[in-house]
Amino acid sequence: MSRKRNWLDVQSPVLRPMWLRVTIVGICAIWAIFEIISGSLFWAILFGAAAIYLGYQLLVVFDPDGGEDG
Repeated sequence: MSRKRNWLDVQSPVLRPMWLRVTIVGICAIWAIFEIISGSLFWAILFGAAAIYLGYQLLVVFDPDGGEDG
């Protein structure tokens, strides 16, 4: 039975390549640093939180097999 996927699904098969997941997290983290340097605290917190969340979801708990058995 396939699971319904939405546009916020961070367990998407499209994200299987490790380089893509690292790039996504890295861009968010770099953008947060840029916003800190620019003095925009709101955007820095927003992108920093996104980097932390995506780092956890994409680098720690991501299942490249999609939960398939076998």
